[in-house]
Amino acid sequence: MAKNRTKRVVLTIGTSLLSEGVALVCGLILPKMILTTFGSDYNGITQSISQFISYISLMKAGIGGATAVALYKPLAENDTREISEVLYSTEKFMRKISMVFLLFVIGLSIVYPIFIVQEYDWFFTAPLIFIISISTFGQYYFGFTYQTLLSADQKDYITTSLEILTTILNTIVAVILMNRNMSLHMVKLGSSLVNLITPLFLYFYCHKKYHLMKVKPTEDKIPQKWDAAAHEVASFINNNTDVVILTLFSTLSEISVYTVYHYVIANLKKIVTRFTVGFGAAFGDMYARGEIEAMHKNLGIFELLIYSFTSILYSVALVMMIPFVYVYTSGVTDADYIRSVFSLLLILGGVFNCFRVPYRAITIAAGHYRQTRNGAIMEAVINIVVSVVGVILFGIEGVALGTLCAMAFRTMQYVIYLSNNIMYRKISYFVKHAVICFGIIASVHIISRLYMPVIFNGWKMWITYAVINTLIAIFLTLATDYIFYKEDLYSFVTKIINIFIRRKKKTEEQNAQTES
Repeated sequence: MAKNRTKRVVLTIGTSLLSEGVALVCGLILPKMILTTFGSDYNGITQSISQFISYISLMKAGIGGATAVALYKPLAENDTREISEVLYSTEKFMRKISMVFLLFVIGLSIVYPIFIVQEYDWFFTAPLIFIISISTFGQYYFGFTYQTLLSADQKDYITTSLEILTTILNTIVAVILMNRNMSLHMVKLGSSLVNLITPLFLYFYCHKKYHLMKVKPTEDKIPQKWDAAAHEVASFINNNTDVVILTLFSTLSEISVYTVYHYVIANLKKIVTRFTVGFGAAFGDMYARGEIEAMHKNLGIFELLIYSFTSILYSVALVMMIPFVYVYTSGVTDADYIRSVFSLLLILGGVFNCFRVPYRAITIAAGHYRQTRNGAIMEAVINIVVSVVGVILFGIEGVALGTLCAMAFRTMQYVIYLSNNIMYRKISYFVKHAVICFGIIASVHIISRLYMPVIFNGWKMWITYAVINTLIAIFLTLATDYIFYKEDLYSFVTKIINIFIRRKKKTEEQNAQTES
């Protein structure tokens, strides 16, 4: 079973990294074209509407994580009936959420153009709200339940592969529509329809693959959904509150500035936190089987990967973010996009968000939602209070400060809880990893100042220095990993080699059978 877990984790990580690479490239194309084709205000209003629509996800808060925890044991035991009962409960809940979502969209279409953003009339804004909401409705009604099933079964690579396909197709469709001078509404409609592919496929695939039964459970199969909701609400606030606060206390052009920086940071976080998907389900399986020793051993590898990727990605981000924004927004003159302090605060917040990944993954895999609920609530309170006060005093930098404070607090809460209640390991492990990570980030920054120019005149120049800084970051990271974490590094490399050896052996056996 351990071999299958390792293989699925590696496959999930591989497809996840590919997905983030595709999303990063495609995501750079679309916002840039929207900025140059429609302007910063149009970009700002679409981002603002998307954030308000995403607030309805609070209705499903906790159901995904609690469902995954409920599925670990029946999946390990191959109990089809129990799996079906858990999924029935989840799907029934999500269908209700879908109906509430429709009412929410109707209400938003009335309130938003009248009370929130009044620059555009109702006939422009209301249809745009309905169009942007299409893909979210499809996800809630068809896909969410079965995406959770695949995640719990360590098969996220299926969902991720679909995301790669739809991301590429979405970009192609949007570019074609904009090149043909279609309206913003038509561009967003094309994107929404393409995004329906994934939930529809997952619905039919899982019913066929898992032989699901139409059975009604006799008891609550998801007992921790409300405790898990506190965690999801806190996570949602940290990921979405900034744009809403800027909408209420700032301007659309400032929202556009925020989204350019946040897009890069969000994708960097996704690259690192994608490891949670594969490892989280694997740790859930280990915990369900009582393999505590295996959890300890694999946590070291998990930490090594998370902190190594964090060191590399964020050290490069620190030195290349401002040059990136300078080149990316060249020709856009309706807003000031060069914000060094804002960039630094977002990067620090992203680093702390990545630090928490392994500890959060194991805490959630163990199903300790209720025990860590208060920390989640406090995280949300810190973010809201500091962000509101900060945006009034400092502007856009204030919302980034609020997120940073909340991220740092919650990360320490996870570290302390895991050490005292689940894994019983010293907090000094975390401190050592964090100090080394910040040391690498600072070192790359200092080195880059010796040779990097102040002004970048195009993408070729930016890519050249980005590659150089990435190679320096990789070298420093691997060197420190070898010095301080040689055993964990060796274990990880050995696992990867064994996967390829087994795959080669299996291929040779299949070829031999074919020849005979």
